[in-house]
Amino acid sequence: MSEKVAFIGLGEMGLGMASNLINSGYQVFGFDTNQAACNEASKSGVIVCGSIREASASSDNAVISVVRDYNQTEKVIFGVNGIVSSGDNKLTIIIMSTLEPEALRKLAGKVEEAGYTLIDAPVSGAKARADSGELTIMTAGKKETVELCHPYFSAMGENIFYFGSKIGSAQAAKLTNNLMLAINMVGCVEGLKFGKTFDLPVDEMLELLRVSSGNSWVVQNWGVVRKWWEEYVPNETLDIVHKDLFSIQKLCFDKKISLPVCGLTFGCLLNALAKKD
Repeated sequence: MSEKVAFIGLGEMGLGMASNLINSGYQVFGFDTNQAACNEASKSGVIVCGSIREASASSDNAVISVVRDYNQTEKVIFGVNGIVSSGDNKLTIIIMSTLEPEALRKLAGKVEEAGYTLIDAPVSGAKARADSGELTIMTAGKKETVELCHPYFSAMGENIFYFGSKIGSAQAAKLTNNLMLAINMVGCVEGLKFGKTFDLPVDEMLELLRVSSGNSWVVQNWGVVRKWWEEYVPNETLDIVHKDLFSIQKLCFDKKISLPVCGLTFGCLLNALAKKD
C-alpha cells in the first residue's frame, strides 16, 4: 500500500512538488486556502482535504509545508485546525518554504516542545524545476530524521544538500543562493541596458555571455527571468526574491554584517517593483 503524505501549500511551487510525490508512488493529501489551487491539485491526483488537520491526520509519517512566509508557516503548525491540533506527534514536519533562519529555529523549539520533529528544507529552482522534479533541496535537522525523509526529497529534487543538525542552517544556505541570484539579475539587466545604448542585439549579446565570463544561471535562463521583470505578476517570483532580500537586509542589521552590494541590489529591486504599481 502506498505511503500517505500530507502536503500544505499547492501553489506555484507546491503543485509540481506534490505531483512528483504522486509520480513516485506516494498518496498525497493536500490543503491550500486557495480553492483554484485545490482544483488544479485535484486534477493532478492530490486528495484535497478540507483542513490542515484533516490532511495531517491522513498522513503516515510526514507533513510537508511550502507556504509563503513565517506567519503562514506558524498557522500551518499551530493554528486552529493546524498540524499540532491533529495530536499525532509521530509526524515529522518538513518546512520547505524560505524563512529567516533565526525565526525558524525558534519555531522549531516550539514544535519540539509540542512533541513533534521539524526539518528545515528550503528549495531552489523555481516553478520549472518544481514541475520537472529537478529542484535543489537544502536540508538541516537531526541527521537520522533527514535521512528518513530523503525519499521525499529524491522524489521532488535532483540535488540534495545537508547543512548539519542546526535548524536554520539550510535557510541560511537558501538566502545565500537568493542573494547571489538577485545580484546576477540586476547585473544582467544593467549589462543588457548598457549594450542596448550601443544598439547591440540582445539575442547576440546573450549568446556571447553564455560562452564568456559574464555567464550565470540568470543569463542561461534569461527567457524566464526577463518575464519576472517585464511581465510582473504580484506575489510570484519577483516578490519572493524581494522578500528574501528584505530578510537578508534585516539579518545584516541584526548581526552587523556589511554587504553593500546586497543593499544596492535591494534598492534596485525595490525601484523595479515600485514602477509596477
